[in-house]
Amino acid sequence: HPPQSHPGEQDKVSVPQMVEFFLYVKEVHSLVANERSARTGRLCGVVFANDVTGVRSIPDSRFSKALSTSSEQYEKLYPSMAGQTMILNLPFILQAFVGLIKPLFPKTVQDRLMFESAPVLAKLTELTPLTTDPTSRKSFLAEVTKLLR
Repeated sequence: HPPQSHPGEQDKVSVPQMVEFFLYVKEVHSLVANERSARTGRLCGVVFANDVTGVRSIPDSRFSKALSTSSEQYEKLYPSMAGQTMILNLPFILQAFVGLIKPLFPKTVQDRLMFESAPVLAKLTELTPLTTDPTSRKSFLAEVTKLLR
């Protein structure tokens, strides 16, 4: 779920700072995947999932620029790690819009971009139950497994 924002708060962070942060987060994910691969003997990867439940407006242009710039840089730095990106729980009207513009994306982007419904995730107001309630965790993991097939 999107973090609560406060007016003027985004102005405190520059686009280059956001790009650096997004690249840092992706690097951490890559390190975790590498460590798990080494520990388990199985190749692990990263799937980026963005739950947009409750989002009612398009992100501000600075955020969008930072996100797209960091994605482009990440693909250049780690071409083998640029995996799937899931956009979850997109409102119906935006799904229709995306359906119209998705064919305009490069084929490599189309292949990695997934728009899915995740009702279990949409009902969560916070992630803590996934660590404390075995039933919530089991439902969530079953939903994620289904999405990745």
